[in-house]
Amino acid sequence: MMTAFQQDIAAAQDFATKTDSLAALMPVLCDVLKQNGYALVGITFTYRFQTVDTGFTAAFALRNGVYSDLNADDAADVTISGKEADLLAVFQRRLNPVKALLFKKIRIEGDKAALTKLAAFLY
Repeated sequence: MMTAFQQDIAAAQDFATKTDSLAALMPVLCDVLKQNGYALVGITFTYRFQTVDTGFTAAFALRNGVYSDLNADDAADVTISGKEADLLAVFQRRLNPVKALLFKKIRIEGDKAALTKLAAFLY
């Protein structure tokens, strides 16, 4: 049986397959994080997603699982960047994140442990 958090993640991933922009997807993912802080207890990092081609940027913090928005130019523990299509493909599960890194379709700057903590829930 799936937890409420797992159901919310599954719904966000389903939404991801139906959208063609991070600007539409990120609010959905952020809402999942906001609503499920209990499942993220112990995660205290800041995150930024940015595209290198469309200029989209989204940043947020988790403080012991509690979500808060950040300004796009605030410092982040980890920044995930790439072309919008490649970042979307990872969220849509059409592109394996490890392969995306190996083939330099996405780049990670900063604390990789921060990304690993979040990715365990999102992918």
